[in-house]
Amino acid sequence: MDPEAIEAFQAQAHVYKHIFNFISSMSLKSAVELGIPDIIHNHGGPITLSQLVTALNIDPTKASCIYRLMRILVHSGFFAIDEETEGYVLTPCSKILVKDKINCLSPFVMAMLHPALMSPWQFLGDWIQGNCSERPFERANGKTIWEYMNQDSEFKNAFHGGMVSDSQMMNLVIKDCKPVFEGLNSLVDVGGGKGTIARVFSEAYPHLKWTVFDFPHVVANCKPTGNLNFVGGDLLQYIPPADAVLMKLVLHAFDDENCIKILKRCREAIPTEGGAKGKVIIIDIVINEKTDEHELTEGKLFFDMLMMVVVTGRERTEKDWEKLFLEAGFSDYKITPLFGLRYLHRPHTTVIGFENNDKEAWVERIIKADSKDIGNALTVIGSNTSAATYLCSVCLTLSSLIGAWLGNSSNSFLQSSLIYGDTRKSTMSIKYICLLSCFLIAFSCFVQSARNFVHANYLITTPNCVIPVDSVKLAVLRGGDFWSLGLRALYFALNLLLWFFGPIPMFVSSVVMVFILHYLDTNTKPFHSHGDPTDDDQKKLTATRTYRGLVV
Repeated sequence: MDPEAIEAFQAQAHVYKHIFNFISSMSLKSAVELGIPDIIHNHGGPITLSQLVTALNIDPTKASCIYRLMRILVHSGFFAIDEETEGYVLTPCSKILVKDKINCLSPFVMAMLHPALMSPWQFLGDWIQGNCSERPFERANGKTIWEYMNQDSEFKNAFHGGMVSDSQMMNLVIKDCKPVFEGLNSLVDVGGGKGTIARVFSEAYPHLKWTVFDFPHVVANCKPTGNLNFVGGDLLQYIPPADAVLMKLVLHAFDDENCIKILKRCREAIPTEGGAKGKVIIIDIVINEKTDEHELTEGKLFFDMLMMVVVTGRERTEKDWEKLFLEAGFSDYKITPLFGLRYLHRPHTTVIGFENNDKEAWVERIIKADSKDIGNALTVIGSNTSAATYLCSVCLTLSSLIGAWLGNSSNSFLQSSLIYGDTRKSTMSIKYICLLSCFLIAFSCFVQSARNFVHANYLITTPNCVIPVDSVKLAVLRGGDFWSLGLRALYFALNLLLWFFGPIPMFVSSVVMVFILHYLDTNTKPFHSHGDPTDDDQKKLTATRTYRGLVV
């Protein structure tokens, strides 16, 4: 046959495949409606065609129809045929469609293949060609998806059921998310619906106080539990305050402008003090066509088209996400592959967050390192301990001097020409006490910093045992955080010191200090990946060390 003819027929087969792809989806929906995955699961083993027809309780004349339905589903990988019995068995794809399982996606199948979501595709071409601002969903159903759900309770129940089933899959990654929730006391789940995600995580992390935030009509009948509360509102206007904000598949439903508004509301909701304690956690899709497998990329692109047809949102590449984060005021972020199509985004805005990321990686590497490298780690920790101890001594000395000054009633400082403003003894005493308090707070923080570094030292040097990595991380991070808090107390003490000379010097120094701290604390660097070095990287690293050794 002519090569051009072969190419044409291959192209025809490809076109036909995509024309009729909807048959695979609708066949899957039919199998879920008939309960075929549940029947095979309850059968307890391979089930023959006749047994399946009997269990379905259908007209025997439809047996050939069931055979043909199962044939396409076997071809699609949803079921398999046992060679010995020639009976149908479940595959991993159909096991997650069994309804009595916690992780069941059958409701998601029914929701996504609901007529209200299928009919808009008939209007896609006309919508792109025309000037109408209404999305294809609105053209098909006469309302936005949110308005349609309020009107059609059957679709609303199907849609929410699908979202719940999708969220239940988070059960599979709870353990992997532990580092994300470390150091948090409260968390608000934005767009959390009926609280499925919050319940999953609140059971795993009972110390966290969860707030589910969604439209008032969504959470109207939801009852709070011990560490779980429900709040209604508009995420574009306000988000309840918490240590962290969680959004799962929320931002992909909005355009860039509204995403930036939502992220700004998130920044307002999380604390700005205390370093990297506040965070925004986003579980969403990241398109990466260069590195993802073909099937995974195709699934992400399907979601992107769905967002275009139904709402104003889109799926985004990492570059798109970065643009949103930066325009919303975040200086950096970390993306972690989580599960399936989803990724975990954690934007960070502070130097402490950046440094803590490096410290965590440092601890992980040190724990795995040879014993000869442990000495380097102990030197690093010892240096931090010495620095904290030195600043403890400085703070204690300054506190003693202030105490002595305060106790000396004969000093003539109040009569100095440098002093203006309120110089009454009571006012000056308040200033002394405030300054003394700052130094004592700094002293306490540096003591705690040294204490945690010493504890990390003990953990690393414990012989003949498996060193708890999380405990070492916690000690090192706490040591660093207390160090930063101590420095902040000293910065604040400088402003109080200038208060002695009047309100104007204090005001000027406060303004200057704001800019200094913003410069020192705002992070603009990307997180290091801390991946294992390649052979070339290792050679470069070795060469660098050798070169430095020669220079020294």
